[in-house]
Amino acid sequence: MRIFLLILILIFSLQSLTKADDIRDFEIEGMSLYQSALNFFSETKIKNSEEDYYQNKTFKTATIDSRNFEVYQDVQISYKVGDKKYILYDISGIVDKKYDICLEEIKSISDEFDKMLSKTKFEDLYTFKHDEDPSGKSLVSDMYWEFDNGDKILLACYKWNPEYEKSYVDEMRITISSKEFDQFLLNE
Repeated sequence: MRIFLLILILIFSLQSLTKADDIRDFEIEGMSLYQSALNFFSETKIKNSEEDYYQNKTFKTATIDSRNFEVYQDVQISYKVGDKKYILYDISGIVDKKYDICLEEIKSISDEFDKMLSKTKFEDLYTFKHDEDPSGKSLVSDMYWEFDNGDKILLACYKWNPEYEKSYVDEMRITISSKEFDQFLLNE
């Protein structure tokens, strides 16, 4: 039943995306790529939510929670360092979810995404070790749809090692990402 409800929420929030050709047609909590984060959050809220993840200081990421979010518990946004407009290059909607349940749900959701994103390149579910956990016991399983310009939509499940010092909880993410930010992460 939970899967069905989640799929319904996603479909209704994405109903305008039928056969979407441009990643800007896709929104997470009303936000889409290449918009200013200041349209949604104050600069203070963004700055107070920043996290220092990257060695290369090209991008910053902020994880924001809000009672106003309709679908997700947190939204993670990424923008260029020094950009006074905080243009969004990556947006993730995050929900705490046990890893095994998450895997079932993203497999189910992916069928709907396939229909909406039929003109994109699809990369099937792949599992790898999360670089942040040196033990190698934290995993990410994701699949993605890539647009002609290299922008991507990802469905992902994170399984965190319970012994990992940062004590994250397992989660599901839906991400819209620019080619530029994706390349940045690959080279990070």
